[in-house]
Amino acid sequence: MSRTLTLIQTGWESVRAIAESGRKTDALTQLDRLLARPDVPADIAVEGHQLAGTLALETGRFAAARRHLKAAMTLNATHAHMRYLTGLAWEEDPDGCDRRAAIWFRQATLLDGTNPLYRAAFGRAAARCGKVRHGVREMVAAVELAPGDVEVLRVAVGGLLELGKPNRARRVISKAQFLRPGHPELAAMWERTKFERARLTQRQGAKTRGNTRYAQDAPFARDGDRVLLPFVRIADGTSAKSSVPGGTVRTDAVSFPRPHLGRLRIGKADL
Repeated sequence: MSRTLTLIQTGWESVRAIAESGRKTDALTQLDRLLARPDVPADIAVEGHQLAGTLALETGRFAAARRHLKAAMTLNATHAHMRYLTGLAWEEDPDGCDRRAAIWFRQATLLDGTNPLYRAAFGRAAARCGKVRHGVREMVAAVELAPGDVEVLRVAVGGLLELGKPNRARRVISKAQFLRPGHPELAAMWERTKFERARLTQRQGAKTRGNTRYAQDAPFARDGDRVLLPFVRIADGTSAKSSVPGGTVRTDAVSFPRPHLGRLRIGKADL
């Protein structure tokens, strides 16, 4: 029995070394073999399933991540971080479910209410499920618990921008930049927030003017709509004869480029 335990312990240490070296797929393969043994001690099984769940999550194997994390929680039902990772496995999965992610994040906050990352993740998931006010409160509360934590800010700012609340996101980042001046990721978040604010302001102004089209709309260039273009003229001090104040305005139709293959002449030398 002692020899078997020594082999299992050696295998476990080897797997951790492989994972730390960055060979996540190899480590996950060896972990699956190790955890399939019926004589693995409970403490190694808990850590092994958690590591396997983390590696599977990082490599995009979301179903395998949930399976390993479920096995780990069966052995240790009071581990909050594994519930948080299970929420991520549902949230990041293209075929996942935001409602299930919110449930797991909520369980993580109930087990560890002082962890701001769990609260931020729960707030974003809740907002995605339609509970916008509750989600915003949770994200703001998480940032208040850790105003300089970049990981928490990444989740909270991303969630606030998804909800179309760039002003709230700006206030959050402004405080963080005061605490951590010069941080490159915070600077990137600030620029992203400025862009989102300008984009929403531009769109709101277009709606107010009754224009529902934007410069980035592809159908504008192919549906034949007429557009107003300014008529270029030399500013020589003379006034333009036009009923439109400020200059002459001409109405053009959008052009439709056509292929020129029909114009090509094929000679005998080309055959």
